[in-house]
Parts: sequence; C-alpha cells; structure tokens
Amino acid sequence: MKLVFERAKKEDLEEIHEIEIASFPDPWSVDSLWAFASNEQVRTLVCARDEETSELVGYYALQYVLDEAEIAIIAVKRKFRRQGLGRAILDEIKRFCGEREIIKIHLEVRSENEAAVHLYRSFGFEEVGRRKNYYEAPKDDALLFSLSI
Repeated sequence: MKLVFERAKKEDLEEIHEIEIASFPDPWSVDSLWAFASNEQVRTLVCARDEETSELVGYYALQYVLDEAEIAIIAVKRKFRRQGLGRAILDEIKRFCGEREIIKIHLEVRSENEAAVHLYRSFGFEEVGRRKNYYEAPKDDALLFSLSI
C-alpha cells in the first residue's frame, strides 16, 4: 500500500480519535488532538492515507524545537497493522525531520508494547532510559528511545 501524508484537518479528528481509542489504554481527547494539530509553529498532526482509496490508515503527532523532535503518537488502524505501515510512518517522520534540519528524534513507549518496541529498535532507535511506573491503567514503565539522523 502506498501512503499519502497530509496535515490533519479538524474534520479528520473524529476518525483519528477512533483509532486513538482503539490503540491506547489512555487515549488523547479530541480537544487535545486539535490543540496539538492547530499549533503549526512547533507541532504537527499528520494523517496517513491509502493513496488509492484515501482511507485514513494511521497518523502521527510530532513536536519539535530547534534540532530535536519528539514523537508523541504513532498509530495505525487495527485492520492495517502488521503490514509495514508503522515503518512507513517512521520513514515519513524521518523525512519531515530531515527537511527541518532536525538531527535527533525522541520517543517514549510502554515497555509492554512489544510490537512497538521491536519496530523502534529495528528502525535504529536506541533505548536511552526508563521511567518506572510512568503509565497508569495498566501500570507500566516507559522506555525512552532516541534516534540520531
């Protein structure tokens, strides 16, 4: 599947929120997503769509300052998981960062999210720390990763 990436619009938020609820035990609210998406100075919320059907298949949220960025969210609609779309989204994030002369990307992930941890490691992210009991419901550690580009 070939993806097209575009900045999220207000009308995308309900669908993004549905994916958010299906993907995370502590999903962001629609208002939080919009607050993130509407700050074009240092943040972006980007939709990933199937080029052929225009279906929203995933999204990412990224914040950046100077030469560093933090991935706040990456999510793929459940029916499209395990098809390489997470890697394609990471490739797009890396391209986006390269255009802005960002040299380091950070993220945190639940330690028990084995699929995401494996994806980030295979993409070249290195574990740089752990926050014990960072997440609630369910309680879990946050693993901190960084990638130099």
